[in-house]
Amino acid sequence: MTSQTTIPVGIYWKPGVWDLARSAYLADLDTDADSPGSFVGWLAQALEVHARRSPQQRAELAAAGEKHPALVSVTRKSFNKKHDLPASTLEAVEDALVADRQELGRMLARSAFAQEAVIAAAEEARRRLGRDLPPPPQKLSNRPPRRRPAR
Repeated sequence: MTSQTTIPVGIYWKPGVWDLARSAYLADLDTDADSPGSFVGWLAQALEVHARRSPQQRAELAAAGEKHPALVSVTRKSFNKKHDLPASTLEAVEDALVADRQELGRMLARSAFAQEAVIAAAEEARRRLGRDLPPPPQKLSNRPPRRRPAR
């Protein structure tokens, strides 16, 4: 990702979805050999996978995740955070947003799209892990260690 052009993108995070994203990222470090080694890489991958889905698939996942506990927070406020995402990721997200609007009349902001993508990616991470995701760390290290394959 370092050789690609990146664009700073602000995402408005609900605290529970932010925690879910960090938990899923850490779980994927141990269960998915193809998972990126950085959180922003994991986020970009989640966005790209979600963008490749059809508008109907995205709508179905959104409906299934509508009542996800991560979307509700009574104690913490939502916040905006900047992420340097590859230009190609942002282009794929914008194409998906236009397709959703044109085909289904779904009007989503980038942040809502990102939250839907994270919820879907976290569910896949949970399935790979075979149990609930680990609790999120207070702070992510820049490059946490990965699980080493058995020798």
